[in-house]
Amino acid sequence: MEGHKIKAVIFDLDGTLIDTIYELANAGNYALTRMGCPTWTVQDYRTFVGNGITRLLLRSLPEDRRTEIDTARAYFDEYYDRHVLDTTPVYDGIPELLSELKSRGIPLAVNTNKAHPFAQRIIDHVFPGVFERVVGEKIGYPRKPEPDAALALAEMFGVRPEECIFAGDSGVDLNTAKNAGMVSVLCSWGFVYKSVLMEMDYEYMIDRPEEMLKLNLI
Repeated sequence: MEGHKIKAVIFDLDGTLIDTIYELANAGNYALTRMGCPTWTVQDYRTFVGNGITRLLLRSLPEDRRTEIDTARAYFDEYYDRHVLDTTPVYDGIPELLSELKSRGIPLAVNTNKAHPFAQRIIDHVFPGVFERVVGEKIGYPRKPEPDAALALAEMFGVRPEECIFAGDSGVDLNTAKNAGMVSVLCSWGFVYKSVLMEMDYEYMIDRPEEMLKLNLI
């Protein structure tokens, strides 16, 4: 990073900025219940997330029912559309981190595998005016860990990929950063257990949001 101080930060959403695991689990179990399938615990859903809702549902469906993924997705979206803003708890320290980054003139974006309309609604509700761009699933870019959306955001900000932090709570986010040539920061407070994150080939890991400011990158 010598000579290339960070000039932009891209965040994952679920498990990084806000704790949405309960609503994701509720929506997933609603779909499974409507289909007459067994449901899962919230802790089970922690292992299903990261690659978008379709993958979450494929992981939760019984093997012999996975051909019914379109039905499951329709039920999930039906529930989530009604309840997406019911519980959107922001992780402690996130508002202060975002405020400090903004005060330093660092542009901020979100790149998530959540369906774009849901992601945009959450960001507009919870973080109005904070992020310059939100990129979710199904708006012209492949899902993470493909780097296309992250690279487009860097280009929009007018910065080189190596001048961007990509911060998230999972291997999907780590691989997105690597694929984009960005600086990876793993956040240990999210959906993936820290013991699992510790096994990954990461550059930086932080246990609290304010620690991002202590990495001597910004």
